[in-house]
Amino acid sequence: MSRIVHPLSYGFRILTVASQAGCGLSGRTHGPPSPNASAVVDMGFSSFQPETVHIRAGQTVEWRNTSIVTHSVSDDSRAASKPQDASIPAGATPLSSGDISAGDVFAASFPVPGPYRYFCTHHEGEGMMGTVVVDPAS
Repeated sequence: MSRIVHPLSYGFRILTVASQAGCGLSGRTHGPPSPNASAVVDMGFSSFQPETVHIRAGQTVEWRNTSIVTHSVSDDSRAASKPQDASIPAGATPLSSGDISAGDVFAASFPVPGPYRYFCTHHEGEGMMGTVVVDPAS
């Protein structure tokens, strides 16, 4: 005798497991952004959204891991598989977040104007890259 399983039951099971695992479905990432954040970037399964943000020198970007996998943020070309996936303006110090767990948040300030090309060390091969454009402070 065969058993009929409703297709939605699989979705409920996945949602239950994810919520019990403390994945990106809960945590600081779903609260309000920090009052210091001038731009917010969400980290999905293999993308940064938005891919490009614009801020002024001295302002802060907040990355929020809303997925269920670990991510990172690095603009250090020495850590990149392809050095062209990362770049910083002259005079800037490279940043590296380390691992950002599901549901967690990372923030960084950018004192030097110019474009910062960054990537996720775990998903660079899948094209997980973004850009912070820092304009001079007014």
